[in-house]
Amino acid sequence: MDKKLVRNLGTWFGLGDMPKAPGTFGTLGGIPLFILLSFIRSFFPNNMIYNSFYFMFLMTFFALSVYVCDVCEREIFKKEDPQNVVIDEVLGYLTTLFLVNPVGIYQNAMAMGIAFVIFRFLDITKLGPIDRAQDLEKGVGVVLDDFLAGVIGNFIMVCIWTIFF
Repeated sequence: MDKKLVRNLGTWFGLGDMPKAPGTFGTLGGIPLFILLSFIRSFFPNNMIYNSFYFMFLMTFFALSVYVCDVCEREIFKKEDPQNVVIDEVLGYLTTLFLVNPVGIYQNAMAMGIAFVIFRFLDITKLGPIDRAQDLEKGVGVVLDDFLAGVIGNFIMVCIWTIFF
């Protein structure tokens, strides 16, 4: 893959190059992708089939993120877990929103806002196993901590969604 494309994906098209809070801006960069995924939902006959599609999308995005983070660490930024690389935040945010299935503009906005707060809290604090996941090499550690934050965030999100929506 072309290094310019890898850098663009890694910094999520420049959001990771923001001088302050690149992780927060990277997370915000996941919003348009979630809106696109929400639009795609209308083409599926039911939530079960859409959730299967979303799961496969997340797994593919996970693999792409590991590759991009590995190349960014070794060849582009030449340092471990560079702050500029935020594709992992996008993955974590989208993982937090998995299985929520909001309907309509209001529910989508609520889901995106609640997921943003939950994911950023877990990503910043790196509670429990989230912190230990960073020790893995070759891009896996860079991605896995955000993915785990997304998985834990998804559990919280589904609980909130089930109770209040």
